[in-house]
Amino acid sequence: MNRISTLLIAVALPVAFAAPTIAQEGKTLGTVVNGNTTTTFKAADTRDIDTQKLKTWNAFAAGHPKVASALAHNPALINDDAYAKKHPQLGAFFTAHPDIREAMAANPGNYVAIPPRPGE
Repeated sequence: MNRISTLLIAVALPVAFAAPTIAQEGKTLGTVVNGNTTTTFKAADTRDIDTQKLKTWNAFAAGHPKVASALAHNPALINDDAYAKKHPQLGAFFTAHPDIREAMAANPGNYVAIPPRPGE
């Protein structure tokens, strides 16, 4: 009987934690219709985002908001060595964390976002 209880807990616990993620995946957050075009907004699947890389980037971005804002408005600057030379802290960050630079270049929306204007 004790083994069955342990087995049930071992199966039920991961399912309980995964259920909210599974339930949100594909959840429609909103729809916008513009003429004959319909845009549907769905919840993001965050399972493939490396949260440690994101935390490391967010710590840097918090200390360098102008650089973070520039990258948000123009993600091509992530691979611009001339821009990195103008901002030595960014160059040093990318030298120390080349994996984050690669991840940002591949999926800039996971790391840089244009902050909302006041009232948005």
